[in-house]
Amino acid sequence: MTVIVQKPEFNLREKLSELDFGRVPYQKMPTGSIIQVKQKVITERYSESVPAGNASGGPYGNIVSSETISPRFMNSKILIMMNLQIGASHDGNISVTLHRNGILMSDAIGPNVGSRTPVTSTEFTSSSSRQVQMNVTYIDSPESTDEQSYGFRFSTAENGTISVYLNRDNNFGGTYHNQVPISTITLIEIAQ
Repeated sequence: MTVIVQKPEFNLREKLSELDFGRVPYQKMPTGSIIQVKQKVITERYSESVPAGNASGGPYGNIVSSETISPRFMNSKILIMMNLQIGASHDGNISVTLHRNGILMSDAIGPNVGSRTPVTSTEFTSSSSRQVQMNVTYIDSPESTDEQSYGFRFSTAENGTISVYLNRDNNFGGTYHNQVPISTITLIEIAQ
């Protein structure tokens, strides 16, 4: 027995035009969709003296900069991307740790191994007259629709105290050889 099903013809473009909203509602976006993007462009130069770290999780410097985002959904993920231009007063490892609402994100640092300092990311500065670029990428699950503030702190594994810089080097001179970059913090809410 053959069954013939007939459907009325329709024009998809016309049906989409009849919708009463100009974009797909957030609650109907599929998993992986970008809900919102926030970005902070840091043009200021920053300097701080940071003591050497230890296995107990620090000491870390002050919160250097941060950006905020208010997730629309409790189950959203937040993709954190930081592009940081850093310098130091002498050769050595400069590190950063991620913080949410001023608190160290323990899932975003390495494990405590012996006397090593757990950090989120580290970069080697080979010269006090040079800057290096540090990129940090991490996906967080804040499980909240309250405003979330994501920032970073400097850390160092060198002996004694080291001066660390954002958007400059140690020898911030006045010639064209001394470049003045920007750093960025980008937060992206991703639907789940």
